[in-house]
Amino acid sequence: MLPEPYRPPEPHRSPGALPGSTGARTYYVSDQGNDSADGTSPGSAWRTLHQADQIRYRPGDRLLLRGGARFEGSLRLDRGEAGWPRQPVIVGSYGRGRATIVSAKGPAIEVMDTAGVEVRDLIVRGGSASTLQDGGISFYNDLPSPGRLAHVVVSGVDVSGFRHGVQLGAQRWGFRDVRVTHSVVHDNRDAGLITYRLAPATAGSQESYAHADVVVDGLEAHHNAGDPHIDDRNTGSGVIFGSVDGGEVRNSSTHDNGARSSAAAKEGPEGLWAYGSRKLVIEHNVSYRNHSNSNADGDGFGLDLGTSDSVVQYNLSYENDGAGFLLYSSDAGRPSRGNVMRFNVSSRDARRLAPYGGFYVGGYVRDAHVLHNTVVAALNGSLRTPAVVITPGPRSVAFWNNQFVTDGAPLVVASGILREVVFQGNHYFAPNAPRAVEWRGVYYSSPGGWWAVTGQETVAARTVGVAGDPCFEGGSAVRSLQAAKQLTPTCPAARQPVDLRARFGVDPGPVDVLGHRLGPLPVAGAVQPQVAAEASDGR
Repeated sequence: MLPEPYRPPEPHRSPGALPGSTGARTYYVSDQGNDSADGTSPGSAWRTLHQADQIRYRPGDRLLLRGGARFEGSLRLDRGEAGWPRQPVIVGSYGRGRATIVSAKGPAIEVMDTAGVEVRDLIVRGGSASTLQDGGISFYNDLPSPGRLAHVVVSGVDVSGFRHGVQLGAQRWGFRDVRVTHSVVHDNRDAGLITYRLAPATAGSQESYAHADVVVDGLEAHHNAGDPHIDDRNTGSGVIFGSVDGGEVRNSSTHDNGARSSAAAKEGPEGLWAYGSRKLVIEHNVSYRNHSNSNADGDGFGLDLGTSDSVVQYNLSYENDGAGFLLYSSDAGRPSRGNVMRFNVSSRDARRLAPYGGFYVGGYVRDAHVLHNTVVAALNGSLRTPAVVITPGPRSVAFWNNQFVTDGAPLVVASGILREVVFQGNHYFAPNAPRAVEWRGVYYSSPGGWWAVTGQETVAARTVGVAGDPCFEGGSAVRSLQAAKQLTPTCPAARQPVDLRARFGVDPGPVDVLGHRLGPLPVAGAVQPQVAAEASDGR
């Protein structure tokens, strides 16, 4: 069965007026203001952030900076300030355009041990040695009492020049009802956006997750380059979800990250990935040209180290150094369990790192379903890029009704002991590949030879795999979700795909990667022919 997808509750809306909060105040800061003024109107605005930072902000208060102006300094909200989810403190801009905050030391906006805070419509800049140690917009909770602080919104911001563009951290208990929307985080060092927890987690318990109900929508994370001198951890990712219980990343892009990451690090950065989390939905995103200078990662999307019960669907990955889509865990005590990857496209991934392919599954991965994806892999000079790579460790992993296409590289490369790893109903095409499959040290010149020896692509003593040209409607290089239409198969398959509902009780979902409604028996791959979609609509 598929894990139950995460559906965020209706977020708190910031009212235009604040009923019941007659004491709410609005303060203004202008580059033409005066710190001796009272700050309560545009005409009596303060001049500096230093003056604005002297106020203790109550629920419902607003601090507005003049749009188009530049302000040096920082702002900090502490325990005892804000704190009411339905009457948040709002920090933003007024007038035309967005104000710019330039921090010379530490975060530009820091929220410590409180929530009920919204940061909107600002440009935030760092760039000094000091700001590279902190997040540009930083929320942190180190209160010892159990319970997550409620309501965080970051929207319409542009953040660069910090260690992390936006960060959400905790010692143990963090935040809930978090929204990061319509923002750009770029040219930071370690990551564009990160959530994390410092205290060690206890696998499987609710207390293991610092944050809950975290939604990222419409974010662009790019050119977060990494640090060539940091070898003990990865640097240079776009988005990192760590220690989240229920969350979503949608309608976002991560690209051109990790270019300066360390070549000596044992792990590398990724475009968009999660660790130590559960019940995530990652959908309708694009991740491309992400890099790793080490011999690991550089992936488009990843569910890593103890991420479970999550769904990755309707995404596009292309031209990343590492895998398009990764399922992995290195810790036997924290397996990645019960994840689903469906209706995704990987186009020409694993451009630099030989151990990777369009899909990579390895380590302590349990009970995973990989279904109705399309992988188009291409030779990159002498580098042979497989469609699928499986390294030792996974157990109970099913590859169902996918399309795997290469231009001479192996379709599947698998090594080590593999327990209950099955391929059923998949479509394979690898013209001119001398080794179509490499399976546990044995080479097969054709998919059919592999099936015959290993029993793969068999259901109830019937062969269900297909080898042949899918006859894509257009070229195989895909660089937008809309362009995935060119991967529509036009040649009828020799065999019907596996009926996942009837055979395994698995619902493949309502639509394909382009949003076409699925017919009663969806064909292999992420893109369904329009005829099938129209038939399911009764047309």
